[in-house]
Order: sequence, then C-alpha cells, then structure tokens
Amino acid sequence: EEHLPEMLGMWSSYAGSQRRVQRQLDAHGDALDRYGETIVEHSVAIGDRGRSILELWERIEFVRKELMFEFRYSDGRPEPSTSEPLAARIVDEQRLDDLTAAHGLRLNLGCGHLPIDDYVNVDMRELPGVDVVAAIDDLPFEDGSIVEIHSAHVLEHFPEEDLSRRLLPYWYSKLTPGGRFRAVVPDGTAMVEGYVSGDVPFEDLRAVLYGGQEYEGDFHFTMFSPDSLTKLLAGAGFVDIEIEAQGRRNDVCLELQVAALRPA
Repeated sequence: EEHLPEMLGMWSSYAGSQRRVQRQLDAHGDALDRYGETIVEHSVAIGDRGRSILELWERIEFVRKELMFEFRYSDGRPEPSTSEPLAARIVDEQRLDDLTAAHGLRLNLGCGHLPIDDYVNVDMRELPGVDVVAAIDDLPFEDGSIVEIHSAHVLEHFPEEDLSRRLLPYWYSKLTPGGRFRAVVPDGTAMVEGYVSGDVPFEDLRAVLYGGQEYEGDFHFTMFSPDSLTKLLAGAGFVDIEIEAQGRRNDVCLELQVAALRPA
C-alpha cells in the first residue's frame, strides 16, 4: 500500500511514453527510417518495464493471500464466531456404550435428520436420533479413541484452507492408528460435466455447488473432484485413499465417496 501510488505513477508514465511514440509515428511517417531504431528501443524498454510491474503486482497479490490465510489460521482456529460456543454433551450414554462395545467408537458427524443405526450420531442440533450434541471440531472423545469417522455432505460446508489446516488434522488425531475416515461430498466434476451435457439443470448445479442457503449453515464453500479430495486427504497424512463412488446420484446431487486410513 505504501508504494502503490508510485507504482501506478510509473505505469501511467510508461503508458504515456508509449502513446507519445505512437503519435510521433502517425505525424512523422516519412521520418520512420531515421527514428526507427530509437522508437523500437524505447518500445522494448517500455514493454520490459511493464512486464516487470505486472510480475511484481502478481507477487504482491500472492503474498497478500498468504498473509490473509496466516492471520486467519495461524492460531489453529478460524475467525472467532459471534455466537456462543456449543457445550458438547452426550444425549444417550447407554447407546454410546453399547455401540462402542459392539463395534468400537464409530461416529456419524453432522448427521442432521439422517442418523445411521450402527453409528454414534453427532450433530450441533438435538434432532431425533442424535446421540451426541457437539460441534464437529470439539468432540467429547479422547485422541486416538475413534475407530471410524463418517460424514455425509459435511466437508463442503468449510473452506478448503480450514479443512487442510484444522479440521482434517483434528479428525486425524481422534482416530485410532489404522482408523478409517470416510466422507461423502458433492462430485463437482460430475455435476459440471452433467450440466455441460444437458443432464443436470442449472438450478440443480447451483444448489449443489453453493448449498441451499436456507439457513446459516446451509452454504457451501468449496467443491471437490476425486483428484482434489485425494490430494487433500493425503496432505493431512491419510493413506490407502480409495474413491468408493463417483457420480453417484442422490436426489439432485451427483456425489463422491472416499475412504482413507490413519497409518497403523
């Protein structure tokens, strides 16, 4: 910001010089032979300086983005919320104990209105079938105690930088060695290809990629392809990453399912 006026002034000066050169060409075409070499030299110099300014501007923009990410995530947390923190609590302790004894501790994160029978269902809202009311980044379980974390249409509700820096490492830490992470997300590649081919209406594409936007948490921040999701999980330390389904229809959504392991 300190040097921006000077940079813009330089840019304007070079552009003005180039315009003056062009006017000289227009007014003195008959003197082209005499001044040709000088004009070409000036034009080349102006072009080189212009490219240098553009490259500098791109570097400044890159640093700005990196600094914004660092400010937001350097303490391991996102920007503070204006709402009160959610106090985690177990709604059905007996069911939690029974399921853990039978299968190990397996969580269905962000279950919403779709709890799974053999999993401990976790959601921020105390809906029917929810066993634990908690934020998905503040689970009331010890590190290394969960044998499987399952989530369906949860990851897209968070910025990718938040997933890579905070959420995936957090869930990774909660899994036992050899524990499984499984996620279902909208298949961005299949949705876009379906729209291009005419099989997916624009309204469905928009709703799936950006969320229904009917309430505060109903917004999507990112989209995934099989390759991008694989790289995201690998970056968090997961191994044996397998795409279990892609382009699978779920109502208006074409979805992608992936499974990965924490190394044993």
